Amino acid sequence: MAAEQLHSGASPESRLRVLVVEENVAARERVKAALGEQYALSFAYGASQALAAVRSEQPDLLVSEVDLPDGNGLRLCEELRTLPEAAQMPIMLLTSRAGIQDKVAGFQAGADDYVVKPLDQRLFAARLRLLCRIKRIERPRRDVAV
Repeated sequence: MAAEQLHSGASPESRLRVLVVEENVAARERVKAALGEQYALSFAYGASQALAAVRSEQPDLLVSEVDLPDGNGLRLCEELRTLPEAAQMPIMLLTSRAGIQDKVAGFQAGADDYVVKPLDQRLFAARLRLLCRIKRIERPRRDVAV
């Protein structure tokens, strides 16, 4: 089953593609509301669907719940970091796990950001924009000889 897509507003070419890995319908709706028309969103319901979507769609950014019906968002992060097409992709974990050990585990698994639910929509959108900006700075430019 392919990831569910949501496109609205500006042309798909002008928006960053964000894959959201979340099974909860209400949480998906909050993400849609927070990101509005700024991003081309697609949704996966679990880790295996997310991996397939990353390989086929190559999104610009991934937002994932830690607790997934068919796995664990931390393991998903670790596996994504081994894929050439996702090694540098920004990954944000979005979860209700708020403990310091949970956050440290998220960063050790390869996440670039860790957002605790319930999310503030404005803060979530701002952190996503910042993450995109930071990762673009860190990515090596292909047009510059090394």
